[in-house]
Amino acid sequence: MNIASPYLIILTLSCYVLACSTPKNTDQTKPFPVGDYQYTGYDKKGHKIVEGRLSITAVETRRIESAESIQIKGNWQLNKVGNQEKIGPQVGSGDLIGSIIKGEIYINLNPNISDSNVNLRGTIEGRRFHGTWSFNGYAGAMNQGTFEAIRK
Repeated sequence: MNIASPYLIILTLSCYVLACSTPKNTDQTKPFPVGDYQYTGYDKKGHKIVEGRLSITAVETRRIESAESIQIKGNWQLNKVGNQEKIGPQVGSGDLIGSIIKGEIYINLNPNISDSNVNLRGTIEGRRFHGTWSFNGYAGAMNQGTFEAIRK
């Protein structure tokens, strides 16, 4: 019993040290915060074209075959500012669907339309979600610009 006791203590301390020193598995895709965002979209020249609200109502992990992905759901309400043309269907209101892939956030403002979509692509830093928007049709990108959305 005297010989086993020091080995048991060393084993216990070793397990404790390893448990405390093992690096934590940090997820590369930080969870996208659910909530309302004050949204502003700009054209290529930096002029404001739309402003309003993006609401993220759900963030869900989904499994497609062996890969897991993160799906974003929500809705939006945006108003046109100025008289820019060809900004696509990002005026009015609607539902949105998106995903997070390798730390980048992709959102489609028109998920039920196949040939006239406004897509957002960006990153989130603190309370700020920012990146680029593009108005796409069958022919490809018809217009694009930048956006930022600040969490309320």
